[in-house]
Amino acid sequence: MCEPEAVEVNQRNLVDKVLARYPEEFTVFRELLQNADDAGAENFDIVFESLHRCASNGTTQGLNSAKVFKWLVKNDGAQFQPDDWKRLTKIAEGNPDERKIGAFGVGFFSVFSVTDKPIVKSNGKMVSIYYGARDQLFVKKEQLNCDCDGWTVIEMELKQESTTPRVFELARFLVTSVTFLAHIQRVRIFLDNTELSCLTKTRNKASQSIPILEHMNRKSRDGTMIIDSVELITQEVNVTFFDDALVGGPKMLVARAEPEEGGNPTKSKSFFSTEKMSKLNGRMAAPKLAAVASEALSLKSGTQFSAKCSIYSAKVTVSPKSSLEKGLESAMKKKLPKDFLFEMVFFSKDEHDKQSQGEVGNASVFRGPQGLCPRLEAEHPARIFIGQSTAQTTGMACHMSGRFIPTVERGSIDLANGHVLKWNEELLYVGGFLARVAYESEMNKVKDLWPTLQKQDAEQLASCTQLALYTMKSFVFHPSTPDPKVSQIIKDAFYACSTTDKFPFISDQGIRYTKDIRLYHHHFAQFMRTPVFPVELRPISTSMALPEHLRIGPYTFKDVVKELDSRWLSESEMAACLRWWGTSFGSQGPLDEQHRKWRNELLKAGRTHSGGKEVRLSSISKFIDGRMLSVRRSDDPLPDDTIPPVLIQSLTSCIPEAFGWQEMSIIHWLRHLSNSPPDAAHDITRTHSFATHVLNVLSTIWTSLDDNSRFEVREILEVMTCIPTTTAPYMMRPQEAYFPEADVFRDLPVVRQDLLFDFRTEQVLQYLGVQKQCDIDTFIVKAMSGDRWNAVDLARYLITSAPSQEHVTRVMEMKIFPCDGERRHISELFASTEINRALKLPVINCEYWDSNTQEGLFLIRKGLHEYPTIEQLIPIASSKDDHAARRAAFAFLCGPFYETFLEKQFDPSKFSTYPFIPGVRDGRACQIPHGEVFSDPNWKVFGFGHLTDQFNKKNITKLKIRDRPTAEKLFQVLESTPPKDPETAERWFRFLAEKGVFSAGEFERIADLKIVPVEVSSDQPRRSKISYEAVSPRECFLKSESYPEDHFYQQLFKFVDFGRSANAFLKACGVKERPECIDVLKVLLRCPKTFLKLAGDDHERYLTELRLIAVGHKSLPRRIHEEMRTASIFLGYRRGKSRDGFSHEADVFELCKADEVLVADDMESRRTFGDCIFIAPQEELLEKFYSEMKVKSLSSCIKYTVEPDRELLSAQSARDLRKSIIDKIPIFLHEFDEPRFRERMRLLRWHDENQFFVRACRRLDVTKRLDFPNATIGPQGQKAHPTELSAETQIKDGVNVLWIKEPKADSYDIAAALCRLLFSTYKKNDVLSLMTILDTDINVLKRRGYDVDRILSEYRENLEKAEHGENPSNGVPPGPVQAPSQDAPPGDEPTCDKPEPVVSKFTKFLHRLRKDPKLGEIKLSEIENSIEKVKNIMKEEGGNNDLHISNREQVGGGKKQKNVAYCDEKKVAKTDLEECEDQHVGQVKVWKRKGTILGVPPKEREAFGNIISDLAKVFSINQTRCHVFFHGEDSNLMGFNRNDQIFFGLEHYMQNHKDAPAGKAYVDWYYIMAHEMAHVHTPYHDEHHELLFQALATRYLTELHNLPAVRELFKCTSY
Repeated sequence: MCEPEAVEVNQRNLVDKVLARYPEEFTVFRELLQNADDAGAENFDIVFESLHRCASNGTTQGLNSAKVFKWLVKNDGAQFQPDDWKRLTKIAEGNPDERKIGAFGVGFFSVFSVTDKPIVKSNGKMVSIYYGARDQLFVKKEQLNCDCDGWTVIEMELKQESTTPRVFELARFLVTSVTFLAHIQRVRIFLDNTELSCLTKTRNKASQSIPILEHMNRKSRDGTMIIDSVELITQEVNVTFFDDALVGGPKMLVARAEPEEGGNPTKSKSFFSTEKMSKLNGRMAAPKLAAVASEALSLKSGTQFSAKCSIYSAKVTVSPKSSLEKGLESAMKKKLPKDFLFEMVFFSKDEHDKQSQGEVGNASVFRGPQGLCPRLEAEHPARIFIGQSTAQTTGMACHMSGRFIPTVERGSIDLANGHVLKWNEELLYVGGFLARVAYESEMNKVKDLWPTLQKQDAEQLASCTQLALYTMKSFVFHPSTPDPKVSQIIKDAFYACSTTDKFPFISDQGIRYTKDIRLYHHHFAQFMRTPVFPVELRPISTSMALPEHLRIGPYTFKDVVKELDSRWLSESEMAACLRWWGTSFGSQGPLDEQHRKWRNELLKAGRTHSGGKEVRLSSISKFIDGRMLSVRRSDDPLPDDTIPPVLIQSLTSCIPEAFGWQEMSIIHWLRHLSNSPPDAAHDITRTHSFATHVLNVLSTIWTSLDDNSRFEVREILEVMTCIPTTTAPYMMRPQEAYFPEADVFRDLPVVRQDLLFDFRTEQVLQYLGVQKQCDIDTFIVKAMSGDRWNAVDLARYLITSAPSQEHVTRVMEMKIFPCDGERRHISELFASTEINRALKLPVINCEYWDSNTQEGLFLIRKGLHEYPTIEQLIPIASSKDDHAARRAAFAFLCGPFYETFLEKQFDPSKFSTYPFIPGVRDGRACQIPHGEVFSDPNWKVFGFGHLTDQFNKKNITKLKIRDRPTAEKLFQVLESTPPKDPETAERWFRFLAEKGVFSAGEFERIADLKIVPVEVSSDQPRRSKISYEAVSPRECFLKSESYPEDHFYQQLFKFVDFGRSANAFLKACGVKERPECIDVLKVLLRCPKTFLKLAGDDHERYLTELRLIAVGHKSLPRRIHEEMRTASIFLGYRRGKSRDGFSHEADVFELCKADEVLVADDMESRRTFGDCIFIAPQEELLEKFYSEMKVKSLSSCIKYTVEPDRELLSAQSARDLRKSIIDKIPIFLHEFDEPRFRERMRLLRWHDENQFFVRACRRLDVTKRLDFPNATIGPQGQKAHPTELSAETQIKDGVNVLWIKEPKADSYDIAAALCRLLFSTYKKNDVLSLMTILDTDINVLKRRGYDVDRILSEYRENLEKAEHGENPSNGVPPGPVQAPSQDAPPGDEPTCDKPEPVVSKFTKFLHRLRKDPKLGEIKLSEIENSIEKVKNIMKEEGGNNDLHISNREQVGGGKKQKNVAYCDEKKVAKTDLEECEDQHVGQVKVWKRKGTILGVPPKEREAFGNIISDLAKVFSINQTRCHVFFHGEDSNLMGFNRNDQIFFGLEHYMQNHKDAPAGKAYVDWYYIMAHEMAHVHTPYHDEHHELLFQALATRYLTELHNLPAVRELFKCTSY
């Protein structure tokens, strides 16, 4: 069989791993110190031996430089016994003595953390322990040859050399370590033979026994432990440091780290820390002491530290259950102690503050991570001690030491093992018990120190408060670490160990039990003396987390009753008590049964003193309400059943519900005053001041009394002498006293004046019977018998005391008022003022006058004049006799008194004839009527007066003196006395031009006044005197070089010249610079033949004037147009007739009416019928003018007769021609507007054989006849003339038939026939255009630029719309159209229909405006390039030097020439406009026609300029490229493009958009701007312009849509 093998253990690794669980520094000293205390040692020395000592060279080394190689630890405890030597060599056997701390037997082996060979010397023996083979421990025992003086010595040769450990930190560690040791009293530290530090601990042997009260539960929760007694012991610890050089270097104690090799041997190199120690510049970091190590401490030789603390020591008896005892013996390997001491350290506030102050400048040996004295609520809290300190904190400010069972490394207590857990929990209960005993003991000390109420000392009170707070904070339980259950168990025991609710706590009256303290409440604080917990200290209460039964509660009703039963409340306290009850319960309506019961208890117990007498709430039934409360005095006597008002302030509204009291009535109070006045000062019949006060109180509440109450008041007072008067015996009954107004003659007992300040008192006195009047007849007799009385007194009497209005009327109708020795009526008198006397007006008899008094107003109302009216004052100011009164009147008139009247009521027109204004006329001073004097002296040129230089400028405004005459006044002067000669006229007109007194409407009136002196023409060649006649400005024109003296206009019109300024005035009055169209036309219409005669019978000169009329006639009124059509003003030409009827003479001309002349649009017909008709001059301008005047065209008067012969029914040529016409006629029709076509010809269905057909024939006979009633009889006459035509149209059975002659019809004849079919009048160009289109292949037309596909598509759409009853478009591009002329009939005026409702109103509306939905089919490359060119040009800054292409109509335009009168640059020559430099709108310049006197309308200019500016931003063009021009003669002209500068017509805007919605103006002018921008690229109105225009208009629709006005127009509310 195999032999069993022993398990081998690597003892070195085992020891290292056990020691690795000891985390703290200086662990070896802690364990050896504990062993020494167990041995009963009182002294303990630590010696650090250095190599220097071994050298023995006689020198002294420093602490920092000493190389330590060995440590010695010595104690004077009991010497080692055999059992001790035996346990020393065994691991984990422990000390079997239950009174000893050691339990696990591993404490001594902590020496292996610094040495590999410890040596123990004791009792004459020496034992060495060292590692041998295979890291096993061996023991070597020897006998000592030397004596150790009875001390036990442990030698530890370090594993490697090191410096001396930090003495300061070691001392701090030792201070804490010796705190709870039973025997150790002194600990010393040496370096070789030099003592570095000495620590002494002293406990006061005379302890104080702390009684344990009955309510304290001495047993732990499971009864394992019983607290027998508690002693209070005082302990003092002193620490001394010696020699600067050895402590920490020169005067500074710093944290010294060991070098990288040979580190501090006190740090156990644990399993986890061996290779992980941080290195900083060759020094070893000390993690746990970093904070303290960084502190600098200056310590002088022999520096001492001391600390005192209180040790609460509880004697605890152990009585465990058997199961617990067995379990613990098994775990601990020794028996449980039968009793032991459980101690707790408590530092007083003084000691705590002392240590805190010591920390300010220096480090404290009692503070720090392992310091003995913890900080309140800060780092380094108090800890659990098991002989030595553990890492477990208590969660409070007190260290605790007991027989806790720790974990193996003794870092904390064990709360994991079952039996150990129970033991430690029972011990923690003892800790909580002891903490509660200590808390109550310390709080009782504070209670004894608290000053009494009789000896309040603020400083002492503050000190006691801080002491109490310190004690409470010391027992605040925070979460403990590392195990938070520790503090929770202690806290639970702290509150649960007492069976009573008596827990001492701080209050405003000292230390009281929480059950007797109340939470602060502002209502109760004013009358309760119960101890209150201050509000500012509530955080400490929260921190302590008192259990429910110990918490401070709020006030209760029982507290209040108890307070009231205990004492008499002061007046203010009772008021606060009643206020609390009233506000808490009175505002909730009627009280329930429980609250009524409480109220009765409150009233029964309440008592106080007020006003010098006792007040018991149980006897009170009445209170004073708010109104009476506000007027009564505090010393007013009250009935005994009435609560003093001072006790119920601000409670009157809730008193009946809250207290059940009723309001004290005034009657109740008056009866009390009448029956039992308390003293003479409060006797209503003897003291007038008190009587006055009572009457004032009565008057205040009088309006609230009903009739019965008032009757009772009068019943009480009417028999009492309660009315103070001014005459003896001074106190009168009400019926015996009078009001002052009745005492006009000062002989009646009048009520004292201080009673009459309040009108309400007067009402009361009157009701009580005080009289206001005496016999009226007697009064009148007295008034008429003397003149020393005052009218104001009379008025006062009549106002207040007259028995009826009849008596007042009787007095005021009499001439009773004395004035200047006679009696006058009131209406004859003025107020007695200084100014009225200066004006020598009769004044009323009174000493002092005040119109604001009641009497003054009464007299004024009865007829007294306070001041003269303006109507009365101005005649005085116009007086010729009394100069003083006149000056006073004028000064008074101009003074401040009349300032408002003059401003609001003065009408100068009423006094225009009164000479009250001092001024100058014709060079002399005089009084001038208001309407004939002006502040500007320059108006004297018209014979007016003016003010002097000394005249006050303010008075000019007050008297409304004008600086110039009114227009009406000037009209009168100009009409009655116009200027007699040109010199006077020049002076007048120049002056009026400079003053600018007339408005546009007034200029219109002057235009008809005959004010212009014009030389009378005479047939006599020589005249001695030139005579002048006055004519109106409308009849005159300014002289100009354009019309020399021999010009025939000189015979037609009157030309004047009065100089530049005067001419400007005349221009405003209607004088024109030159005869205009209307002027020439008026003369012409007056007598056309005379006009022609004055023109020298020169038809060319006549035609020149006719051309002027043709240009400007559109702006003339309709009435003129009608007159023109009926007048013989139209010059007509007729071919001269020969006598033989065949040869021709020169053409003759004649003035004709509109229906007597024709426009020759058919040259062939003119050749045929020219000798029997008058033809209009063959100029485009005049022909157009004649046509607009309803002159017929020649072609419209020609009637054709078609007679085909031998029809060819199946002619291919007819079919081909018809097909060609059907395919190509829409291309031709697309170029023409609707008005050109005959009725129903615009949309003729050419493909429909029922509407159009082509037929061929062999012979075609066509004759034409003139159908014109005013034709003259000539050789041709009215007969029919055969015509050689190869094509003509004929309407046959409703079908339009085109006849063509075979074999080949002439293309020109075909085109002419179709034009006669389509148009009412046509031109040769129309025929040629149609002929070209019909003769050209469609593909060729496309190559030539015709947009054939788009035109045909549009044509088909128009036909479809016509079939469905819709209005077809004619292909005209969107944009500006010609505005209707003023003579258009009302029915032809365009209407602006609102856009139909659609889904997207704006988009739908713009698509409806776009006539070209096929724009997308255009080649985008060409259009985009054109747009970019336009944009680049228009982005540049505009100016007069730009040389780009203009929009002037030129020969050679495209295929779509149109009537473009709305866009014609030639209408406005560049020289006809001048810039208005001061009227620009932003960067948009404004222009007007030269010579215009009246300016551009500012309001319209500003509005239109802003529209153009906004649209320029829409198109992103430079605003300097945009201009506004005012050209009043042609409102049809919308704009034009000149050198890439766009001009927009203000006149057109005013006529069409001034009153229209702003959005409509933006849309219309948007298209006008796009139209003119297109002219930058093409000057012609052709298809190229149209395409570019449409592209521009489409491009920026989104930007247009974003304009607010446009969005508003289409009701687009959001983007």
